Amino acid sequence: MIQASFKLLRTNFLLLCATIVLYIGWMHRSDNYLSAETGTGYALGIIGGSLMLTLLLYPLSKRITLLTRLIPIRYWFGMHMLLGIVGPILVLFHSNFHLGSANSSIALICMLMVAGSGVIGRYIYTHIHHGLYGTRITLKELRQETENKHSAILTLYEKDSKLASQLKNMEDKAMQPYTNIISSLLQVMYLAINAPWMKRKILQSLKNSYSENTDETYIADKKIVVCTVKKYLLTLRKAAALSVYERLFSLWHILHLPLFIMMIITAVIHIFAVHLY
Repeated sequence: MIQASFKLLRTNFLLLCATIVLYIGWMHRSDNYLSAETGTGYALGIIGGSLMLTLLLYPLSKRITLLTRLIPIRYWFGMHMLLGIVGPILVLFHSNFHLGSANSSIALICMLMVAGSGVIGRYIYTHIHHGLYGTRITLKELRQETENKHSAILTLYEKDSKLASQLKNMEDKAMQPYTNIISSLLQVMYLAINAPWMKRKILQSLKNSYSENTDETYIADKKIVVCTVKKYLLTLRKAAALSVYERLFSLWHILHLPLFIMMIITAVIHIFAVHLY
C-alpha cells in the first residue's frame, strides 16, 4: 500500500514538473531564445525525436522475449510513459511553441495527438489495472470482493430481507456481462444515482435494528457501517465501469497505433525536408 502510494506520488510529481516546464516555455515563446535550425534548439529536436522513436521498444518488448529477459516489462512500460512525456516537451521547445512550415506543422500536430492519446490511454489503463504496473482487474475478482463486502454489511445489523434483495439487485446490475458501451454507461449512471439512496437505507436499517438503542453503541457501529458501505458501493461502481473502460481501452489501441505510425512518417518527411531544402 505504501509502495503504491509512493509510486502515485512520484508520478504526480513528474506530471507537475512537466506542467511547470511547459508553462514556462509557453510564457516565453515569443522571446526567440531558441532556433529550430541551429544550436540548442536543433539538438532538442534531434533528442526529442529520438526519444519518441524509442517508444517503439515497449510494444516490441511484449513480442521479443529477449527484451523482457533483460528488463522486466513494467520497466519498459515506465520508460515508455516517461519518454512519452519528455520527448514531446523537448520537441515543443525545439519548435519554440510555434507552428512553422507545412511539413513541420503536420509533424508537430501528429506528435501532440500521440502525446494526448497517451495521456488518455494512461487514464483508462489505471481503471482496468491495479495501479500503473499491476495486474489486470477481472470481473470475477470484483464479484468476489463485492460478495465479501455484502456479507460484511448484512452481519452488522439484523437481516432485512427487503434491503438484502435491493442490494442483490444492485450487484446483479453491476455484474452484468458486457453487451455494449451504452448499456454499460447506463449501469454506471444507475449506480451513481442509487448509491446515496442505498447508503441511507442501510444506515436506517442499522438504526432500526437497535431496540434499545444506546448512543455510544449506535455511533460506533455507524462508523463501521459507513466505511464498509462506501467501499462496497465503490466496488460496485468499479465493476459496472470495468466493461466501459475495457471497451474504451480496446478502441484506444485501435486509434493510438495509427497515430503513432503517422507521427513517425511525418517526422521523417520533416527531417528530410529540412536537410534537403
